[in-house]
Amino acid sequence: MLGRVFDPTNGFWRSLGRVCDIVGLSMCWVICSLPVFTVGAATTALYDAVYHGVRKGELGDYARFFRTFRESFKTAALVTLPALALAAGIYAMWYVAYVMAAGGSRGAMLWLYACRILLLAPLAVWLFATFTLSRFTFGPRDLLATAAKLAMGHLPSAIVVALIVEEMAFFTVRKLFLPAFFTPGAAVLLCSLFMERIFAPYMPKDEEEDEDPDEDADT
Repeated sequence: MLGRVFDPTNGFWRSLGRVCDIVGLSMCWVICSLPVFTVGAATTALYDAVYHGVRKGELGDYARFFRTFRESFKTAALVTLPALALAAGIYAMWYVAYVMAAGGSRGAMLWLYACRILLLAPLAVWLFATFTLSRFTFGPRDLLATAAKLAMGHLPSAIVVALIVEEMAFFTVRKLFLPAFFTPGAAVLLCSLFMERIFAPYMPKDEEEDEDPDEDADT
C-alpha cells in the first residue's frame, strides 16, 4: 500500500513533478527575459521545454530550455526587437487613454479596450513566430512570414492563443507580478494545445503526438 503511495511513477507524483517543472521553467523564463530583448528567445525555450518536459514527460527539460535559448537567441532577438517597438507604441496610446479614463472620459474607456484589441494581431504573430522557432529552423524574415501565414490560416486559434497570453500577462501585472512564478509556463502549456495541432501536418510522420508516454507503461 505505502509502496504504491510513494511510488514516483504513479499519477500523483508525476503530476506534482510537472507542476514543479512549470514553476521552475517559469522562473527560468523570468530570469532570461529580464534584459527584455531576450524575451523572444526565452519564450521559444519555454515552449520547447514545456512541450517536451511537461506535456510529453521527457527528461532534461531545464537543459533543453537553456540549449534552445542559446540556439534561438539571434533569430528570436531579430524578430522580437520590432515587436517590442510596436508594443511600446500601443502601450503609450493605452497609457494616455488610461490617464484620460481616470479623469472620467468615457471615450477613453473605449480606447482602452481598443488598444487591447489592437495588440492581439501583432501579439499573435509574434507568439506564432517564437513557438514555431522551437519546432522548425527559419531566418528572421521567413519566420515572420511563416508565422503570419499560420496565424491567418488558423485565425480562431491565433486569437485564443493571443488572448491566453494577454490575459495571463494582465493578471500577473495586476497581482504585482507575484504569479510570475507560474503564469508563463501555464500560459505556454495552454497555448501548446492549439499550436501542436497547427504544427502536426508539418511534422515528420514518425513523430507522434504523445502527451503522456508514461500512460502506456502503466497500462
